[in-house]
Amino acid sequence: MRSVLYRRHGVPSEVLETVEVAAPPPPPPGHVVVRVHVRPVHYGDLLGIAGRYRSGADRSVPAEGNPVGFEGLGEIEAVGDGVEFDVGTRVAFFPGRGAWSEYATVAAEYVTAIPNDISDDIGAQLHVNPLTTALLRRAVDQAGVVAGQDVVVLTAAGSAVARLTITTLAAAGIAVVGLVRSEEGAELLRDQLPWLQVIATEHPQWRDELQSAIGTRPIKAVLDPVGGQLASELANLLSNGGSLISYGDLSGEPISVPALAFSTRNVRIFGVTVGTWAQLPAAQRAEDLRIAIDLALRHPELFPVAACYDLVDARDAAAHVERPGKTGVVLLIS
Repeated sequence: MRSVLYRRHGVPSEVLETVEVAAPPPPPPGHVVVRVHVRPVHYGDLLGIAGRYRSGADRSVPAEGNPVGFEGLGEIEAVGDGVEFDVGTRVAFFPGRGAWSEYATVAAEYVTAIPNDISDDIGAQLHVNPLTTALLRRAVDQAGVVAGQDVVVLTAAGSAVARLTITTLAAAGIAVVGLVRSEEGAELLRDQLPWLQVIATEHPQWRDELQSAIGTRPIKAVLDPVGGQLASELANLLSNGGSLISYGDLSGEPISVPALAFSTRNVRIFGVTVGTWAQLPAAQRAEDLRIAIDLALRHPELFPVAACYDLVDARDAAAHVERPGKTGVVLLIS
């Protein structure tokens, strides 16, 4: 028997139910069975559990009984026909249904062998956050940001994705400014990235501080997982032709931008989600994974862990993810 976490209705920290089910059947061709040991709990997982990714026109009732979790790390337990992995290989995977279970059956093309010098805690984080970083890096290029000339502003700059993205953009010579909610969070980020200009939005004068930080340089792009009032204000600070690039909805509030910003200033709003990564060409996915592994090897400090919970304590882990000021990724261990 094995433990599986299934989706139930309710708020994110109350929708998980542990069910004992039989061990998985042999994997079909092109798939592997992974015995999962470590799973990150992402805020995006909770949004998915709550049905928040559906369009407003979708009035259907979200289905119950769906296995939860898309990213994890473990060892291969069984392989299907046509698979080159060996049983016992330590791997991470994304996307794969049922990562918050003891076993997950995953398409082999979405499984990555983990180098020995990458720890389990970091290897379990190898996909969602670094791959989101790769998507944001390409979105910055799409926005026409010029290194040495333009500025990119990141909200929720203390988050795992933001710290990875800041490091990647800075390595490309792109000027970045980070916004965080509190001065305490700003100090923590400055300690980790002492070269970064960080501004706490709890200060009434944060807009003046931002203007002082950028000087005469244009804000060409804003990378935002927050939404709401903060994203709305920053959209209005974009230079002509600038882009607000959304990759989350931490506030749960709408973004409001004057209509003339689009017609007279050519401001654009678009988004990225790691949920589309699996549809990219195989060569692009392979390059993104090389970037992810390089980040894990060169910058292990950018993969902190906030807390570890036993798999049966998934509700507590979900509640921890929603705590204000959380630093690091919450992991489910078995």
